[in-house]
Amino acid sequence: MPKPASYLYHEYSWTELREVARRKPVCVIPCGTVEQHGPHLPLSTDFVTASMVSERGVAKADGNALLLPTVNYGFNEHHMDFPGTIAIPGQDYINYTANIGISLARHGFDKILYVNGHGSNRPFLEIAAREVCNRTDAFAALVSWWSLIPRTLLEKTLVSEIPGGVSHACEMETSVMLYLRPDLVDMTRAVKDLGFKPGQYMWRDLRVTSPLVFNEQWSRFSESGIQGDPTLATVEKGQVLTDAAVDNLVGLLAELKEREFRPRVDHH
Repeated sequence: MPKPASYLYHEYSWTELREVARRKPVCVIPCGTVEQHGPHLPLSTDFVTASMVSERGVAKADGNALLLPTVNYGFNEHHMDFPGTIAIPGQDYINYTANIGISLARHGFDKILYVNGHGSNRPFLEIAAREVCNRTDAFAALVSWWSLIPRTLLEKTLVSEIPGGVSHACEMETSVMLYLRPDLVDMTRAVKDLGFKPGQYMWRDLRVTSPLVFNEQWSRFSESGIQGDPTLATVEKGQVLTDAAVDNLVGLLAELKEREFRPRVDHH
């Protein structure tokens, strides 16, 4: 029997999925990584947050979306000086994630959304989404879960300094993990570390984009692997931020489901 109420791609048989594709749900692909997040957070932080925000959003999307298994590994050579990190080269990551989307397009899905949980995945997932658009008739795009939280809410909820206080294993990520997976957080080991000093044109902060786009080995500026102050994190902050990300993901999925993307026209 078909499972019309299920939002999990991998729980269908191939014959059932063929019918699901005819409904044209938005396919959601959570993407994270396995890397150090200071001494107080697990290596799984980025894929846990991407997965759980995505699943909560898809579950509330009234059949507008279908959730794929999470891509757990990502681009993070710059964290390899800290034990535990698993690094995937950039071009390999682009090819891998793009081919997930291309496969979906071949099965008849025409709207694909990568939901990112790791900052350094962004340029590679953007290229992957463009590859899907260039090589198929599907529309593919990228959103990082924290970018779904309104700037005004971030400023109201978080007290870390701007710019540079909300970057990695920080007040925001730690708060969200305290809410989603408190069993994986050890606040007795959380420490403030603002080793990367912001300049006029370059800084690390998820709330406001640095004019200079750059990447650097984390061990050059951080002893703990943290950039920010996780001691400011609370469960309550995590719930407010997560709920906002989920609610806006639901809205985004509804917009994508309804939006018409017209066929290409060759004007040669």
